[in-house]
Amino acid sequence: MKRMDHAKSIILYRGNPSPCPYLEGKTWTTHLFVARKFPSVLYESLLSEGFRRSGYIFYQNHCENCTSCIPLRIPVSKFQPSVSMRKCLRRNRDVEIVETSISFDVEVFALYRRYNIYKHEKEEPSIQEEGFRRFLCASPIDTRMLRYFVHGKLVGVSWIDYLPHSLSSVYFAFEPEEAKRSLGTFSVLKELEIAKNLGKDFYYLGFYVPNSPKMSYKARFKPYELLINGQWQTPTFEQMGCHISKDAVH
Repeated sequence: MKRMDHAKSIILYRGNPSPCPYLEGKTWTTHLFVARKFPSVLYESLLSEGFRRSGYIFYQNHCENCTSCIPLRIPVSKFQPSVSMRKCLRRNRDVEIVETSISFDVEVFALYRRYNIYKHEKEEPSIQEEGFRRFLCASPIDTRMLRYFVHGKLVGVSWIDYLPHSLSSVYFAFEPEEAKRSLGTFSVLKELEIAKNLGKDFYYLGFYVPNSPKMSYKARFKPYELLINGQWQTPTFEQMGCHISKDAVH
């Protein structure tokens, strides 16, 4: 148990170690607390310190002998899409986006299950309805869904936390049959567009994990900042561990 210095009413608990969701053979450990109501301005401050949220659980990674999960954020006013990103926008000109409040929806849940089976090639516990409801249908702050439609068919859903000076991406799932559209990239670009239109300073994109194919793609959205040794900074080539894809330099 650990009491936070800057918010004395928050007590952090050590989560049970579990297999790392990003790196095979690694163990994942967090410090966490649970809150059914929480000020958005305070969560935004915690985000800047490396915290994330899953349902009502707020957590910060504290893995032994591992610092591979690096919080990443994009300064909204400085972002410039690459050539391939602009192609992605053109490729998805027929996509309609509808914003709604978060709630359980049978169609959304079915897409979420198909997406997770496609990504993990098996049914994880979180794919079950109870886990889905805890993860994405419960939030103590202003969280909204963006539903992506093509000719009336649901092809993607994203969940976003709306904060005073930033947006924070929670999750995105797409229809596996539409994989060629690069809807994950498209959703980030549209959320950055929303953040810009709302005058937000930052867009938080979760963790950058250099050695994880599932998470390393985030370095393509430039410029970005990484939280390294408690300070947000634009990384050097050496700090990136040379994990730069061809698309990142377009």
